[in-house]
Amino acid sequence: MKKIVQILGLSLAFLTLSTIEVIAQETCTEKLYRANNLYEKGKINEAIEIAKTCAEGGSTSDKWQAYRLLALSYLVNNQPRDARKAAEKMLEINPTYKPSSLKDPTDLIRLIKSVKIIPKFTMGMAATVGGNITYPDITGTYNGADYIKIYTSERSWQLGVLLGYNMNEIISINSGLMSSSKIYNISYKIADWNIKVKESLTYLGIPLFARFVSKPLYKFRGFVDAGAYTGKLLSATSDFLRSNSVSNESFATNNLNSEQRTNNWEYGLFYGGGVMYNLGQVNIALDVRYYLSYANITNEDNRYENESLFYNYYFIDDNLRLDNLAVSLSLIYNVNYKVIKGK
Repeated sequence: MKKIVQILGLSLAFLTLSTIEVIAQETCTEKLYRANNLYEKGKINEAIEIAKTCAEGGSTSDKWQAYRLLALSYLVNNQPRDARKAAEKMLEINPTYKPSSLKDPTDLIRLIKSVKIIPKFTMGMAATVGGNITYPDITGTYNGADYIKIYTSERSWQLGVLLGYNMNEIISINSGLMSSSKIYNISYKIADWNIKVKESLTYLGIPLFARFVSKPLYKFRGFVDAGAYTGKLLSATSDFLRSNSVSNESFATNNLNSEQRTNNWEYGLFYGGGVMYNLGQVNIALDVRYYLSYANITNEDNRYENESLFYNYYFIDDNLRLDNLAVSLSLIYNVNYKVIKGK
């Protein structure tokens, strides 16, 4: 009899160890299946304890499922703070998740929609074609004869890449690289000679600005930009045309390199605003900016270096700044997201 009891005891111990081993080897997928069954049977606290183990150490997919189950369970248990924290963790793992009325209970949908999510880092492509207008601002006049120069604006282009960091729902800090063309014309008359000059400059600039965004209206949001910029001269060319109104005689100089006559750097401030439309992970933005330059583009040390311009066209460079009005279309890609956690 004593031997039989010993055998039964050993068997029971073996079964117990086997059961523990099976449980220990249970995967998170299996645990969550079991936890969901407990949740459906109303055993909420038991479901919570099992879901917690996968939330802390499962795969990304298991963690998301675990936090979803925890959010549901805490809602049933009337624990709103814990439910919100679980929903926030859910959305940290998958910030673009859109709740479904077919899969998600109404209370969970309402909770998920109440969690605020903003893009953390953004990357954009901005392009302006025909909407970049240069406005010369003359700060000092220099003439080779008795005449008056008339400056006129011309449209050009602007293209760039922008990077942004959203500090919160309203304010973001942005920078990047912008290549822009600035074109303007000069005309004047000396006796019977009409002279026309076309100046074309290309810069590679670095803008740095803050963007202030309004609250959304449907999928639209307005914004205001304010910041500063600097630009390095990449190229500068000039076209000169001299024509006689009486004899119809004319001669021209085209694509003359004018980098020697131009300062290498420009800088200034800019401001503007626009509107963007939310397409999910991509936004389309239309904005208008005015660039206010504080740099004289003329290299004063080389003002008189090119004697042929003076003798052939009576031309001397004025001191001037180049302001710009740009209308741009941008595509902004949300690289990742940040959940605004409740207090």
